[in-house]
Amino acid sequence: MDVKRLERLEKEKAFHNEAFSTGIRRPLDKYYSIFARIRGDYLDRLRETAPGKRLLECGCGADSHTFEVAGPGMELTGIDLSEEAVRKSREKAASMGLTHCRFQVMDAEKMDFGPDSFDLLFGVGIIHHLDLPVFFSEAARVLRPGGRILFMEPLGYNPVINLFRKLTPRYRTPDEHPLLRGDLKLLDRYFGQVSVAYYYFFALLAVPFRSTRLFSPLLKLLDGLDRFCFRCIPGFRYLAWYVLIDAARPREVRHS
Repeated sequence: MDVKRLERLEKEKAFHNEAFSTGIRRPLDKYYSIFARIRGDYLDRLRETAPGKRLLECGCGADSHTFEVAGPGMELTGIDLSEEAVRKSREKAASMGLTHCRFQVMDAEKMDFGPDSFDLLFGVGIIHHLDLPVFFSEAARVLRPGGRILFMEPLGYNPVINLFRKLTPRYRTPDEHPLLRGDLKLLDRYFGQVSVAYYYFFALLAVPFRSTRLFSPLLKLLDGLDRFCFRCIPGFRYLAWYVLIDAARPREVRHS
C-alpha cells in the first residue's frame, strides 16, 4: 500500500472514530432535516431490491440503513473503516435480534469479498471519501451480473455550500471531495444504466423553519421549485446539494 493512501486511510479512520464517539457532527443535523424526499427515494429503491438478495452497505456508520430494510430471506453486510462505527452497529443489530446482519471493519477500496458476491452495494455520504476509480472497479468486481449500486452523495458546485465547507473544516476530513461532473461521468466506465437524480437548492431555505408549522408546506413548495429548475434550466442541477446514484454492473467488469 502506498504511503499517501495509507496516510489518507488513517486520517479517515481517526476522524470517524472520533465523530462516532463524540458526536462532533451533530450541529449539522439541522441541515439534513430537509432530506425527506431523497431519503424516501433511497429507501424505496433499497426495499424494492432487498427481498431474497445479498446486500452490502459501504460506510455503514454507527446507525446503519441496513436496519431500515432488514427482513427475512436476505443477507445483509455492513462495512466501515471505523472500528467505533462497526462496534455500534453490531450492538444495535444484537439488540434488535437481527442475526442475519453482520458488520466488519473493512476498506471499501480493497474488500475481502470474492467476485460476484452481492446483488446491491449501497451507502450514504461514503464514496466522496474514496478513490473513485479504485472503488468503482472494486464495486463492479464484487457485484453479481445485473447487480446495482445505490448511493446518496454531495455535489461540489454550489458556492454557498462550498463556502460553508471551507469555514467549518472541523466537520469533515481533509481528503473528502464532493462529487464533480467528471466523477459522475466516471460511472459510465464501470457501470451501465446509470441514473443520477438531483436534490436540494432552494429547499435549504426551509431549514430555519424546521421547528415550526411552516416547515412541511414550505419544504414541499421549495422542493417542487428545485425539481422544476433542475429539469428546465440547463446546468442548474449541478448546483444541487445531493445526488442519488443508481447504476447496474456492466456485462464485463473493467478494472482500473
